[in-house]
Amino acid sequence: MPRLVLALLPLLLAACGSLPSLGGSNGAPAATVAAAPVQPTSALAAFAAVAVPGQEGVVLEGGVTQRVRLGRVYQAASGRECREVLLGGGLAERARVACRQGDGSFAEARPLLRGGR
Repeated sequence: MPRLVLALLPLLLAACGSLPSLGGSNGAPAATVAAAPVQPTSALAAFAAVAVPGQEGVVLEGGVTQRVRLGRVYQAASGRECREVLLGGGLAERARVACRQGDGSFAEARPLLRGGR
């Protein structure tokens, strides 16, 4: 039996080389695709990607300048890193969420809970 496995091993390894690449749709290796710079999908997502909890900033959204603050960073049930961004202040403060995508960028996501933290 071990001789049979050893005899078939070169054939199995050769077959692996003929499998399609797991890279991007253009056939590029995954490492090349992952290394390409990724543009955030919104100004809010761009802020979430680089801010640390408690950091404040300003984003232009829909032609209006908004004051923002990164609230918390957490792992979602999906396993993705998500970041809560608080817009405005005081009683008008509202939360939005941005989560890391498979390509490493952040994009806005629908919050699971509304009105609480």
